[in-house]
Amino acid sequence: MFAYDKIIPMSRFKKDIILLSGICAVALLLWLIPFLLNRINQSAPAIVSIYQDGQKLADYPLSEDQTLVIPWEDKGYNLLLIEDGRAAVTDADCPDQLCVRQRSISRNGESIICLPHKLVLQIAGEEEGDLDAVTY
Repeated sequence: MFAYDKIIPMSRFKKDIILLSGICAVALLLWLIPFLLNRINQSAPAIVSIYQDGQKLADYPLSEDQTLVIPWEDKGYNLLLIEDGRAAVTDADCPDQLCVRQRSISRNGESIICLPHKLVLQIAGEEEGDLDAVTY
């Protein structure tokens, strides 16, 4: 009537669950390691350098929250917001608004550029930036 020999033993399911849990734990660890290393590397003091028309205007630390208005020849402006260790252009009167749509920057070597106002905001720090690619 009922074939007991066709029933899979429960110990096999336990081994499958242990194996699946182990794979998930390793995947989670591999996902968390770069995230944590990135947080550790960002602890170095960084500054945002402001260049306009090829000349350096000023340096501001990312550690201090502030809002700056950067004028352009009495014709326009860019509004720079430094907050939580990140810098972003939140408002500008340039026609294309590309500088406003760029994401905030916080890592060494990142930049925001506004071509109509000839403005470059660049992050500089004591350590070298991350590699984008490695060639042989």
